[in-house]
Amino acid sequence: MNLIELKRLVLSFGALPLACAGVLVLANVQQLDREVAAEMQRQYCAGVATWQAEARQGVAPERRTGHPDYDGIADEQCPGSRQEPLDHSPARQMASY
Repeated sequence: MNLIELKRLVLSFGALPLACAGVLVLANVQQLDREVAAEMQRQYCAGVATWQAEARQGVAPERRTGHPDYDGIADEQCPGSRQEPLDHSPARQMASY
């Protein structure tokens, strides 16, 4: 085995860990994207649920927190979207005028 063949052999074995590391990085990025998308959907659903709960309580639209189902997906994408939201933290309450 000459020196050139030895260099090729070493480089080919060196490329394998790099390729594996690249695959792991891509998988991690995809997992992060899924987590971000799930959190965005959760926040959207919480906003719609808050809007709907306040509508049932008779709160005027201009004084409601949350938002209406402007994407038209709450019935399909938000489990329990017609129920009252569970988040009653002070950050979700609107200041009185």
